Amino acid sequence: MSTRSPLTRPHCHGNPSFSDFGDIEEFFEESPWTVEDEKDFEEIPEDEFNAYVEDTTMFATRESMFGKAGKKWMADQPEL
Repeated sequence: MSTRSPLTRPHCHGNPSFSDFGDIEEFFEESPWTVEDEKDFEEIPEDEFNAYVEDTTMFATRESMFGKAGKKWMADQPEL
């Protein structure tokens, strides 16, 4: 089972890039917030987070970004 983040830059796999970052860790390292756990993430103001997402990715909102990431992660999972 892969532990790779679903937000890994897709162009690394021959597809166009969805963001300015190599993975979700870099996304948060470059953000104006310190995110070390779920509580830190939940405290980020939604409008500020959406503005960051829109500025640094091809997505307009975090919901659309995480939705795409979840679909990509599911598609990358081996069939059982």
